[in-house]
Amino acid sequence: EITNVDSVDKVYRILTKYMGIKGIDPSARECLKYTYKGNAHLEKGEISSAIESYDKAIQTNYTEQEGIILLMRATAYLRRAFNHQSALRDAVSDLAASVPESHKITTLYSIAAQHPSLSKDIFKRVLSDCKVQDSKFQQTKYRHGLYEYSLLHAAQDSLRATELLPDYAKTWLRAGDSLAELRKLKESVQYYERAVLVDPSLEDTVAPIIERLQESQEFLNEARANGWSEDTLRLALDVAG
Repeated sequence: EITNVDSVDKVYRILTKYMGIKGIDPSARECLKYTYKGNAHLEKGEISSAIESYDKAIQTNYTEQEGIILLMRATAYLRRAFNHQSALRDAVSDLAASVPESHKITTLYSIAAQHPSLSKDIFKRVLSDCKVQDSKFQQTKYRHGLYEYSLLHAAQDSLRATELLPDYAKTWLRAGDSLAELRKLKESVQYYERAVLVDPSLEDTVAPIIERLQESQEFLNEARANGWSEDTLRLALDVAG
């Protein structure tokens, strides 16, 4: 009797050593081992470890599981993106708190004009505050870059997964999720619609998402028409979520 079978390696040894089954691909064993590790890490919220395990699973070159692994890695990257988005919001709040209200700046300049002896110290203070604000702005840009970098990875993996598993609705859903977060709203709607074609039972779940995306697209079109820059729009929407 064989007991305590709790890993892919043990299953592999049982099949090959004890049951004498030949022809089991060692790369399949390694791929499944790292995939299961990745899933376990993802379930615990250990995003970086999950991505590292999925990377190793892909590197085994066992292509039978590639689509599923890419789907799971895309999920991990999306979760990482949401973590970065939370940090981005904190950075934006910190930056906003460091910027004085316009009337306070006006008051400072008025005092400097009325009391020239104080102007040097006032301008030193303003310059110091500007340096702090610039540092916080750079931190905001850095956090935004991490957020978008993770989203791009999620989109890349999920789009590839749709090619490998075209009849699996979750790949189309994940691609739609990734593209929606990247503000590729028209494209994301197409992927959500494809998910419904693959699995019509998803229609009630997906329909409200598509409606929200179409409303967001109308807002984007109006904002662009009013002269908003793409960078400003992207940051504003990414912070708002």
